[in-house]
Amino acid sequence: MAFSGGLCSGGMDIRLFGPVEVRVGGNEVPLGGAQQRCVFGVLAAHHGTFVPAERLAAALWEDDPPKTARTVIQVKVSQLRKALGDVIQSTSAGYSLVVPAEHLDLGRFRSLVAEGRAAARREDAVDAWTRALDEWRGQPLQGLGTSWVDQRVRGPLLRERWDLVEEYAAALIELGCHSAVPGVLQELRDEEPFRETSHALVMTALWHAGRSTEALELFRDVQRLFAAELGVDPGPRLRDLHQRVLEGRLPVPRQLPMDLAGFVGRDAEVERLLALLRPGGVVAVVTGAAGIGKSALATHVGHLLAEHFPDGQLHVDLNGYGQGDPLPPERLLPRFLVALGVSAPAGFAEQLDLYRSTLATRRVLLVLDNAAHVEQVRPLLPGGSPSAVIVTSRDALRGLVALQGARSVTLRTLTPADARDLLADLIGRRRVEADPEAAAEMAELCGHLPLALRIAGANLVAGHAPDLRRYVAELRADRWNTLAVEGDAQATVAAAFGHSYAALAPGTRLLFRRLGLIPGCDFTARSAARLAGTDPGTAGRLLAGLASAHLVEEHATGRYHPHDLVRLYARDRCTDEDAPAPARLHAYYLHTAREVARLLEPSIELLPLDESDLPPDTEHLADAAAARDWLDAEQHNLLAVIDHVEGRTLWRLVEVLRAFLTGRIHLDVVATLARRALEATERDGDLAGQASMHHTLANVRFVLNDPRAAITHYERASALYEELGWASGTLLTLTNLASANCSLGDFRTGSAHYAHVIRVWEELGPSVKLAATLENHALVLLWQGHAREALEQQRRAIRMRSELAEPNDSSTWRMRSQCILGDIHMALGDLTAAEEVLHDGLEWTGEFQTAAALSSAAVLQHLRGDAGVAAMLARCAVQAGRGKGLSGEYDEARTTLARVDESLPLEERLAMLQEVLDSYGERTHPYLNTRVRLAMAGVLLRHGRHEEAAQPARQALDTATGHGLRRLIGQALTLIARVHLAEGRLPSAREYAGRAAALHRELGHRLDEADAMAVQRALD
Repeated sequence: MAFSGGLCSGGMDIRLFGPVEVRVGGNEVPLGGAQQRCVFGVLAAHHGTFVPAERLAAALWEDDPPKTARTVIQVKVSQLRKALGDVIQSTSAGYSLVVPAEHLDLGRFRSLVAEGRAAARREDAVDAWTRALDEWRGQPLQGLGTSWVDQRVRGPLLRERWDLVEEYAAALIELGCHSAVPGVLQELRDEEPFRETSHALVMTALWHAGRSTEALELFRDVQRLFAAELGVDPGPRLRDLHQRVLEGRLPVPRQLPMDLAGFVGRDAEVERLLALLRPGGVVAVVTGAAGIGKSALATHVGHLLAEHFPDGQLHVDLNGYGQGDPLPPERLLPRFLVALGVSAPAGFAEQLDLYRSTLATRRVLLVLDNAAHVEQVRPLLPGGSPSAVIVTSRDALRGLVALQGARSVTLRTLTPADARDLLADLIGRRRVEADPEAAAEMAELCGHLPLALRIAGANLVAGHAPDLRRYVAELRADRWNTLAVEGDAQATVAAAFGHSYAALAPGTRLLFRRLGLIPGCDFTARSAARLAGTDPGTAGRLLAGLASAHLVEEHATGRYHPHDLVRLYARDRCTDEDAPAPARLHAYYLHTAREVARLLEPSIELLPLDESDLPPDTEHLADAAAARDWLDAEQHNLLAVIDHVEGRTLWRLVEVLRAFLTGRIHLDVVATLARRALEATERDGDLAGQASMHHTLANVRFVLNDPRAAITHYERASALYEELGWASGTLLTLTNLASANCSLGDFRTGSAHYAHVIRVWEELGPSVKLAATLENHALVLLWQGHAREALEQQRRAIRMRSELAEPNDSSTWRMRSQCILGDIHMALGDLTAAEEVLHDGLEWTGEFQTAAALSSAAVLQHLRGDAGVAAMLARCAVQAGRGKGLSGEYDEARTTLARVDESLPLEERLAMLQEVLDSYGERTHPYLNTRVRLAMAGVLLRHGRHEEAAQPARQALDTATGHGLRRLIGQALTLIARVHLAEGRLPSAREYAGRAAALHRELGHRLDEADAMAVQRALD
């Protein structure tokens, strides 16, 4: 895995066990606030898998996420990428941390655990496990997250640790290191006092070390604890161990795991195993697919048989299909001998002889779970003994059947009735009976696999969802992450859907197979028709048949999706005949998305299509509202298609995203796709694709306030467009190049670019592009202090848009135009005119009011002296800008809030301005930077802290002077005059105020002139 941008993962050390930290080269990398660290911690805890946004929302807000949760999470991930580089991958499935496992303490811990379990010698296992436990510094994700994190992340990780601690202690006992065991288990016994295994291990170690009195006292302490807190005695294992210590007898192993509560179904299999094993001297092999319930059945039968095997029960997970290698017999024999109270000799042959001799006169039940192959099991079988053996395996282990006379029991999936009963036992019969349809659907979504059903039930009991239907929806959306089903259950799932598929008519089968080729999350009859090569009406009828067969679901009117297991099954059924189908779907998304771009963002011009592109196939969209609806419904599918295409189709689809950068599609996603497409076009020598992708990357970088990078891409795009002979593209990129130069403070270069582009567009006649260029130039003129010229340009731009009959629902442009015009009127001191146009802009945008419009309205009310309304509007602006991906508008809103809301504490206002200032400093925007410094100086002055106000005022003056920002020069001069007036430096105050008044008078800034003259009057 290669990483680009930001920090290199090669020197990264991620720590979850304790406070979440990332270190590079020994230095800690700041991860941001608690929520951002929580997002990172959850991704790291699920390393190697995708975490859906819904789960991250649960980690941050439990069951009450805000409406903006997905956007907030996108911003958090974006900030983490800025800090750490491209180590977080995002797809439609969610987010995933993509660093090598050894760079996480969790990864190292699990690797060392597996290494110890695979070691042939217990000494080597203990060494590996010591290093594994050394990775822990405290509670996982310490101090972060909601109870969801406690239940779904922190709790499972702690259980992994405690399981290893107990295994580690047992290994120490096997090695005779009895004195170390009490210390090893002390923390676990303190944290989990009702976990009996840890107490039993300490008692065993004390007993074997000759400290029987202490072992008995420990039992009495545990007995008192259980009586006081639980009102019960310790379990049979501890009581039996206590009795044996009293009598000095050899221990009877009781190693069976806890029987699953509410074991249901498998009646025939249980009866068969009991009949086979009860007499002893028999080996039974339980086989079946992963997750089918083999281990649960073996454990359940083991507990039923325990009384028939008074000399104990031995149990081991042979790790046949887990992490690391399967456990070899030579590792297990010493463990079994110690459990039977016999010291193990050194050699394997001697151990084997002693093991069989020990079992020859005892009735012991052996449960050998999860065997990989025959040779892993055969040496562990007692010869000529009254003992009995249960072996579980995904393999049939026919060698045991043929040579050892083992009896085989094969498990199938649960019946629907048994699956329903299991759910009822897990979550309560009342919940199942209250909604039997949802319970039946959950069982079907789980493939009737017992393991999957138990995980689903545990999630519901833990409060993962308030009702069955909500959890069923989660299962539909993200099966594999919601259900951690062991191993490969595809065959079982395929069998579950096989009969339904066979019953379909040929045309419906064809569509069903091809639905597996859809990369997105859902589809309509129109998109399905492209796959089936038919018309939407016919496709709709076929989809209705599939929905009736429960192979797809209509989750919203006219929109369908198969759940993931059905999709996998459908994909597996595809043949060579189905291979061309995706290209028709790609053509549909390409041409329809271009039509959406034309309707929503008419000023965005894309390279004309030619015969090299996919054939035309556009869904009819009546107007911009229909286009917006299509994009809202299809944007995730559009991105999923882009993830799956290559070559010319890839950059053509990414090019369309240029029209959707203002909050519709996350900018980081567009940038990633554009970089991928650019690399492909460079490999292919495709100049048109290179030009388009440089243009797209430039727009993304500019919206993200990275003008230097944007300029590089714009210059390259402009040169390529000129080489290709596409004049519109050349002019568009030159216009954007002007904007980028202005954002860096090079207004002279920017204005020259604008003037040149305006002249060229004027030769071609009125157009939306000319109007947009006039508007951008008006904004730059305003920044330079030329408000009168800006007013003329902006009015001309608005008239031109109106004369061109630009679609009325282009609300974004209309709102922006009104905001700029309102700001110009405020600069000229015409508050009445400003109020008219800003009111019009806010009315126009309705529920889509933006931070920019609200900020301008707040400033207007502040200038009018209505502090309460100004503060309210500023707070609304901050709320509108938060998490929208448009950091410039958000920072402008925060600047306005700090400037106008006198109810906020001074230090809070200053901190807010400093945060914005730091942000602007990173993005090298001198105009915005200067405005924040002016706001900071003004706030300090109003609170009588004139000495502190002097520095930001002087810095603002220097920056404004250096970049020719004449209005800001005048405002800075006025502020410095006020500082000097407060300090009693009257001559210099008079000089600064006079310069400011003269400059504003020249520029026509009436309110600013009045502000400067007020200082002069105070001096008279």
